[in-house]
Amino acid sequence: MPSEELSSRRITQVLHEGFADPTAGPSRRRTQSDLVEVWLRELWEGAGAPASGAALAAIGSLGRRSLGPASDLDLVLLLDPEQVDEEHASTLATALWYPIWDSGTSLDHSVRSPAECEEVAGTDLRAAISLLDLRTIAGDERLVHDAATRVRGQWRREARRRAGELAELAEDRTRRYGSLAHSSEPNLKSDRGGLRDITVIRAIAESWLADHDHAVVDAAAHTLRDARDALQAVTGGSGTRLRLADQDAVAALTGHATADEHHMVLAEAARAVTWELHRTVRAAQAATAPGGQGTRGAGTDRRPALERHPHGVLVQSGEVSVDTTVQDPLRDLAAVRHAATTGLPLADATLARMAQAPGAPLTAPQRDVLVDALAGEHLADVYEALDVKGIVERWVPGWSAVRNRPQHSPVHRYTVDRHQIETVLEAQRMLSRVSRPDLLLVTALLHDLGKRADARDHSSEGAPLAEAAARHLGFTEADVRVIGTLVREHLTLIGLATGRDLADPATLRELLTAVGEDLETFELLRALTEADAIAAGPAAWSAWRADLVDHLSERARDTLRGTASAPRLRLAPQRSAQEAVRDAVLRTGGAQVIYPAPLEDEPISQLCLGAPDGAGVFAAMARVLVRLRLDVHSAVVSTLDGIAVNTWWVAGLPSELPHPSVLRSALDRELAHRDRPDARVLELPPAPPPRTAEDTPVVTLLPGASREATVVQVNARNRPSLLADLAETITLHGLLVRSAHVMTLGRRAVDVLYLTDQHGRALDPPTVGRIVAALMDAAAT
Repeated sequence: MPSEELSSRRITQVLHEGFADPTAGPSRRRTQSDLVEVWLRELWEGAGAPASGAALAAIGSLGRRSLGPASDLDLVLLLDPEQVDEEHASTLATALWYPIWDSGTSLDHSVRSPAECEEVAGTDLRAAISLLDLRTIAGDERLVHDAATRVRGQWRREARRRAGELAELAEDRTRRYGSLAHSSEPNLKSDRGGLRDITVIRAIAESWLADHDHAVVDAAAHTLRDARDALQAVTGGSGTRLRLADQDAVAALTGHATADEHHMVLAEAARAVTWELHRTVRAAQAATAPGGQGTRGAGTDRRPALERHPHGVLVQSGEVSVDTTVQDPLRDLAAVRHAATTGLPLADATLARMAQAPGAPLTAPQRDVLVDALAGEHLADVYEALDVKGIVERWVPGWSAVRNRPQHSPVHRYTVDRHQIETVLEAQRMLSRVSRPDLLLVTALLHDLGKRADARDHSSEGAPLAEAAARHLGFTEADVRVIGTLVREHLTLIGLATGRDLADPATLRELLTAVGEDLETFELLRALTEADAIAAGPAAWSAWRADLVDHLSERARDTLRGTASAPRLRLAPQRSAQEAVRDAVLRTGGAQVIYPAPLEDEPISQLCLGAPDGAGVFAAMARVLVRLRLDVHSAVVSTLDGIAVNTWWVAGLPSELPHPSVLRSALDRELAHRDRPDARVLELPPAPPPRTAEDTPVVTLLPGASREATVVQVNARNRPSLLADLAETITLHGLLVRSAHVMTLGRRAVDVLYLTDQHGRALDPPTVGRIVAALMDAAAT
């Protein structure tokens, strides 16, 4: 039996050969396969295998000779039951499998006869695809040849029946794993467009129903396998998910300057694979449809029906194409609209011809047809087909700069281009809310054009890009200005609602100024805000954020309509609770805690904490909430008759919170020792060191956000003690917190603090400079 651990030899071999030569991937993988095969043959020779009637065969990446440095081994022990009995088979399997496991190598194994291979290939689609790669490692080659011949014969005989199963298999992977091209942490093997899809494409070719573009698929496989090899060399494990923490190292190992550059290369490869799988499955289905090549001689030799639609659009064999003899300027866009609304795919020839057409500005009628296409429920599939052929960037100026571009915000699930498509899909549900649904759809399509490689403020930088694109798409100058405003301000509403004091008149005033005090523009912004946030991901749009946005939106509508509604302040403390806490503190002289009865529409819990006022009370309360692991969303600071009565909003239902007596006792202890530096230390696990410059905190002064306080925004890597640390810093500088608003976005936290001096006034410039520097240090700690 081989003595050296196999897993270490495999990693050593890859690191020795390296990745310096970008064309050496296939030979490196063959060498890796040779290393493992030699090891397995030595194992076979020492396992007491018979001279005939038994063989060790490989499937999977070893069967294809494309093994990665830590890839699992997929092995089949093939036996002739007439020559090897069950007892001998069990002994042989044990002698093979246990040393492999002991070597630190993951193993997927089976024991079968050639007839059993044929049987399982006939009933299990995934097993059939795997067995197509069956290849001899050691032993009786005739046995492996027999099994491989049976499997291929069975696969080709059943190809007609299985075309639909293959299509469902591809769709199932999309539902379970998502798209590799658009994921921030892609799975190079399992995601749509990954290595498993390449295996399916080649399996379809083995059926003889449909072929694929071998050069395109081979190039994509080379790119994805190189990334997998580098990932496994970096991590030492067999995993294929490229996590954020490993992306810089993998990019460097594969010769890319940045992780973003590598991601864009991977996305391009994955989109090519996705498209080839789509067209190959479609061709296989067409071959088995009535009149298709796969049905010739089966009594179904008849031509598929041809449907004609307005503007020269044709539908035949389940595909949308065009009549090239019809010279209608709406023809191509009408075909796209038909595909987006019906779900039928665009024909390859039609896509190829569109890709060669000049990208001229659209006329008003063409613009209207495009808007209709944007309202189609199957827009995402149509987009992928158009984009893989380079058609979208010909129609939308500026699209190429955001195509395949990864997003660094942890709330985002998709690349920039796909996020814009997802925003359009979300906006479709809101068309009845606005008077100009066409502007909503187009702005959703263009709102992140500013997210280029060198962008500093994608909203303001994207506005002129969106305006230029809107002109090219045929919109009037008045509409172009509205689109530009919406793109420039598309983060304003949610930023103000979740990060500012809603009771401060300056918050509403800033929102109304952003929309030019125009109700129609505001309603478009409100719909765009929700569509954008939902498309980004669950972290960007919660019930809490929706409630805050709705409240600020109601106030904006009332003001723009000139109506006066009953006052309803979100994040407003309950006056009765404040007074009860104040009275209890005056009576007892100690800390008091009340959980006000939750409001019907309030999705989080409100806590009212009171104590004799003094320096460090707010910071002490913040530390107590951290110690009790309560996630703070916002806080409002009040002083009633010399008593600090602070209201906090925390995540969780009232039933999930600690009993008020627990919180009161903890607050008493914290206040009693608040002058001792050692008692103020929070015993929490240290945060990991910053990985990139993006982890550096940013402290921003927000001039004009309030007339009564100085408003400072701290954008930093999130940690449980962040707000408490900031509060402690503010206390040490002799300042007061009027209110605090916390927003958490994945690894980032954005805390907006309303600060005053001891007299309740906004800070003077020297004090502002000192506190900004101090908050920067506190956030970085």
